[in-house]
Amino acid sequence: MQLTFPSLSRRGFVGGLAALSAGVMTGAPRPAPERRLTCNSWPFRGYFDTPAMHRYRDPRLPLLEQAEFPRFLADTFGIHAVEFLPQHFSSTSPAYVDAVRAGLAKAKSRVVNLMGAEVPGGLYNPHLNWDQVGPGVTRWLDIAVALACPSITFALGGSLPVDPAVAVRNLRPIVAAARRRRVQVLFHNDDIRRESAPQLRAIIRGLNGQAGTCLDFGNFAPRSAAYTLETVRLLAPFCHHICHAKDGIGENGHFYADDFPASMRIMEGSGFRGFYSLEYEGTGGDAVAGVRQLLEKTEAALQARRPGRT
Repeated sequence: MQLTFPSLSRRGFVGGLAALSAGVMTGAPRPAPERRLTCNSWPFRGYFDTPAMHRYRDPRLPLLEQAEFPRFLADTFGIHAVEFLPQHFSSTSPAYVDAVRAGLAKAKSRVVNLMGAEVPGGLYNPHLNWDQVGPGVTRWLDIAVALACPSITFALGGSLPVDPAVAVRNLRPIVAAARRRRVQVLFHNDDIRRESAPQLRAIIRGLNGQAGTCLDFGNFAPRSAAYTLETVRLLAPFCHHICHAKDGIGENGHFYADDFPASMRIMEGSGFRGFYSLEYEGTGGDAVAGVRQLLEKTEAALQARRPGRT
């Protein structure tokens, strides 16, 4: 696949990522709250109709293409940083990727993460064949570069027994390929059986710290608010660029709340200066209202932590 890559030196990449993540070193100035907000396309899955996500399409909602999503976020919420789901790309052709990049430029937006790239068979597969899965992995890494996206989150996935050592072995060529492209590999606590905090910590340590987390406040709230808060505590030291701001999750018509204020305090107290991705997962059907509510909560929490505020 031939993609057009923006010109970017190594020094420019490192400086750009530092600026993009708003600095992670103690003492770095805190940017305005609105500059630290992004949103991924998952809450708006009913607006898309792609082969991988057709089952979520709601014909009562407007139809969006990935190239239109940045403008939708900008017009609806004033958000100019976007987190894309690979599953919401209708195609990975160069022409389609170019159209997505044009959509970002039109909205005066930037993409900050590709969230949820999947490897067939899952990364706990002891017989994973790089020759078979490598082209699909590198395709998404190349798309990240083409979109000037600094990170990509991989799902560990699969149905095989969980063994962090196996995942580390399978991930080494992925991390190496990402580093050659100056893209950071992240992991997401999305699956409580395969992606718990201890498992992710073991994998990151096995990779010598050459990966990080895109942690989620609320995915494990159905177990308990205390458990999901402990997950935030355990993963915050490995989270520097982006996390998912969520006040809970709806399952089978019931909403399981997390401790959102406490999660925000942990993140800000850890020195996190990156992006909060608004990922509404409530039981209501109005994603716009749900994301707006999360936006207000997150901005209020960030305002309260600004210098001079108590």
